[in-house]
Order: sequence, then C-alpha cells, then structure tokens
Amino acid sequence: MKRFQRNQMHMLSQSISLAAGSGKTLLLSVFFFLTGISTGIFLELTMGAGEKSNIAGYLQQYLYMDQGAMEYPNPFFSSLSNNLFLLLIIFLSGLSALGFPVALAALTYKGMALGFCTGLIAETLKDQGLLVILTSLVPQNLFLLPAFILASAAAVNYALLSLAKKRAAKRNLREFSGSYLCVTLLLAAVIALGCGLEAILYPVVLSP
Repeated sequence: MKRFQRNQMHMLSQSISLAAGSGKTLLLSVFFFLTGISTGIFLELTMGAGEKSNIAGYLQQYLYMDQGAMEYPNPFFSSLSNNLFLLLIIFLSGLSALGFPVALAALTYKGMALGFCTGLIAETLKDQGLLVILTSLVPQNLFLLPAFILASAAAVNYALLSLAKKRAAKRNLREFSGSYLCVTLLLAAVIALGCGLEAILYPVVLSP
C-alpha cells in the first residue's frame, strides 16, 4: 500500500514537473497565447467592412435564433470535439522531438480565435457585447485556457526531453511517458468540464 502511494506521489510530482517545468516553458506558452489574442483582435479590427458585416450577421443570427429549433446537446458535443481535437494535436506534437512548435502554434490559434470572437462581439453588439462576452466566453474559458496553456507547456517539456542525448535523459523520458499521458487525460477532463459549463450557459445566452 505504501509503495503504491509512493508511486502515485512520484507520478504526481512528475506530472507537475511536466506541466510547469522550470517556469520558462509555461511563460513561453502564455506569451504565444497572448500573441494569438492580439493577432485575433488585430485581424478583426483590420477586416473589411463588407466581410465584417457578413460575419456580424451570422453572429446575430446565432445569438437570437429560435430556441425551439435548438438541440440542446449539440453545443456540448460540438465544443468538446473541437477542443479535444486541439488537445490531441498538442499531445501528439510533444511526442516528437522537433514537433513542439506545433503545440505553440495550436495555442496561438486558440488565442487568435478567442481574440477575434471577442472583438467581433464587442463591436457588433455594442453595449450588450460586454454582457454576452461575460456570459458566453468567460466562464468556460476559465477552464479551457489554463488547460491548453498547461498542455502546451507539458508538450514542450516532454519534447525537450526527447532532444537530450544522454542515456539518463532517455531513461527519464521513459519514466515521464506515463506522467505525460496522465497530464493530458486530466486536462481533457478539465476541458470537458468547461464544455459542459458552456452547454449549460448556451440557452441562457440565447434567451431574449
């Protein structure tokens, strides 16, 4: 029993080390995410009036659609599949020694999407934009964004272990493989929780 507890504590320690590392990879992930948000907002601001008008029309149609025609489970499964697919890309990128830039690119894409959507809502809905952002974007992203940032940091840290040539590092890589998978599964559960919250708030946002 004590040996099992020691193994569990050891794996937990390795998982924390993968996700946080020395702190540099975590800061790097935050930097790329913030870069994505800035890029998304910039793209929204520089978009042509015609394209912006078309997208704004789709947004308003989405927000004020007939609730009777809405299938409630769809927002959850749609959001869950999209976010888990992005998490899978980040996870797989960490398995390759030179694939970790893909994890940072995926995190940047997530930031771009959020920045663009936030800017579009704020510009399209004016005074109501802040309320829509607070109810439709902020709650679930309190779960999603930390999960993706930690997943990206873990992928970078695990890939850097693969780049090491020393025999001890290779042994550490094998030891950390279980922890890497454990971190990913835990973050997948956090993402599922965030998507569930999004599905719960979905009818509230659409209510007149």
